[in-house]
Amino acid sequence: MKRIGLFYLLMIFAVIAHGQLQRDSIQHMRKGESNILGGLNIGAAAPTSFPNTIRKINGYWPRVSPSLGFEYIYYLPEKWGIGAAFKLDFKGMGTRSEVIYFHTIIAVKDGDQTNEFTGTFSGKNETRVSNAYISVPIYAVYRFNNQWRAKLGFYMAWLFSSDFEGNVSDGYIRNGGPTGEKVNIDFATFDFGEDVNSFDIGLYGAGEYRISHKLSLSAQLSWGLRPIFPSTFKGMDFPLYNIFATLGVTYHL
Repeated sequence: MKRIGLFYLLMIFAVIAHGQLQRDSIQHMRKGESNILGGLNIGAAAPTSFPNTIRKINGYWPRVSPSLGFEYIYYLPEKWGIGAAFKLDFKGMGTRSEVIYFHTIIAVKDGDQTNEFTGTFSGKNETRVSNAYISVPIYAVYRFNNQWRAKLGFYMAWLFSSDFEGNVSDGYIRNGGPTGEKVNIDFATFDFGEDVNSFDIGLYGAGEYRISHKLSLSAQLSWGLRPIFPSTFKGMDFPLYNIFATLGVTYHL
C-alpha cells in the first residue's frame, strides 16, 4: 500500500511539474525573443519583365553584399508571432549585356573635355551596382514546430549610400532619340548613383531552420515594389526593382 501511495504521489508531482513546464513555455513564448541576424544578399536591380532593348546577357556576378541586423519577435498564443528587424543591407551586382536602341545618358571623354549624349544606344553595356540601405522589415511569424518557422510581411528601406555606374562600348548612339544624329562610341561611361531613390518598399518573406539552441539557418527574399529610379529619370526607359535573396544565420540571444 505504501508503494502504491508513493506511486500516486509521484504521478501527481509529475502532472503538476508538466503543467508548470507548459505554463513556463507559454509565458516564455509570449515574452518573445531577440536575435542577431547576419548573411549575404544575392540578387539584382532588375526589371520584372525582360525589355526588348536588351538582346543578350553575356554575364552576371554578385558583388560583396553583407546584411547585418537585430530582430525582435513577440509570440502570440499558439504558433503565431509578430516580428520586426532593423538591418544594414548592402545590395549589389554586376552585369554585361548587348543592347539595341537602349535609351540612356552617357559621357564621352575627348582629351580634357567631356561630352554628354542622351539618346538610344546600340552596342555593349556593363553595369555595376552597389547600394546600401537601412531596412526595417515587419512580418508575421508562424512556427510549424520547434525547428521550422516562416515569416511573411513587408519591408521599408532608406538609402544611405549609392553606386550605380558602368560603361558602354563598341556601338553608337542616336543623339536625341531614334532618329537623331548617329555618333559612333568606342567607349563611354555613365554614373547614375545620385539619381537612385532614397526610399524603397516591398514584400518580405523568410524561412528558418533551427540547428541548435543558439543558431538557425535562414533564407530570405525581399522584392521591391518601388522602382529604384524616379519616374522623371531619363537614364533608361524601363523600371528596375531591388530583388534580392539573403542566405544567413540567426543567433538567438
